[in-house]
Amino acid sequence: MGKRFVVLVLFVGLVGICFCGCENQGQKVERLIKELKHRKAKVRANAAMALFNPPNAVKGAVPALIPLLQDEDATVRANAIYSLGCIGESSKNAKPIIVPALIQALHQDARICANVAMALVQIGTPEAIKAAEGAVPTLIQALQDPDVQVRANAIYALDSIVCALDFIGESTKDAVPALMLLLKDQNVRLHALKCIRAIALRQIGTPEAVKVAEGVVPALIQALQDPDIQVRANAIYALDFIGESATDAVPALILLLKDLNEDVRIHAANALRQIGTSEALKAVKEYESQQ
Repeated sequence: MGKRFVVLVLFVGLVGICFCGCENQGQKVERLIKELKHRKAKVRANAAMALFNPPNAVKGAVPALIPLLQDEDATVRANAIYSLGCIGESSKNAKPIIVPALIQALHQDARICANVAMALVQIGTPEAIKAAEGAVPTLIQALQDPDVQVRANAIYALDSIVCALDFIGESTKDAVPALMLLLKDQNVRLHALKCIRAIALRQIGTPEAVKVAEGVVPALIQALQDPDIQVRANAIYALDFIGESATDAVPALILLLKDLNEDVRIHAANALRQIGTSEALKAVKEYESQQ
């Protein structure tokens, strides 16, 4: 009897797998849409994530995903936002429906602001990017949140916004002081530095370059002393691109010509060449003579 029971269970399981495996795309989407209303948050979250890609999911999935922007479960909300961003990026027909819904969510719930901003940037329409930029003040506040994941998401969102903009406005530049404070945060300092670097690099060649460099260079100088090689390397890379406006970094870069890591030494020399002051070039010449 016991063996029969085991065999029966295995048979039923295999039949279930077979039927699930035989689903066509439309049936799969229909099933997932139903699961978006499941009482268990885990089921809703999995269904929301699974809907990010199906090519024929747009018509049915989008109206079903939008209410989940207000779901009580954070994972459900995050997965719905992610899927809406992916669908909106690939479907012209879905953009007019998704973008207004995301913009509304952007201003209603600070907890999902970063996720929504990144989804809007991913969709990439002028309206979506403008709305994402409008969230910068909220994201700056989130940089001070006690939850490390909230801080990290805010940095990622700011970085994506900066990279999407043709011109960086004052509100985005205002993020630099808050990001500088995070260079002391062991959990997010590398990401904060990359965002600072992105802000600086986006301004190269513009009339604002010198002004922005004045705000960014002190943070980069501070990062040159970090024990993490990736932090030092990213700071050097940014200073290399800033060039002449980074003269205050010369003494710190000269010290890195003696760094234990060869790549750090080489990139520090390159940055000093780009800055090009007599002090910088003299240090590079001495460094090269010792190689």
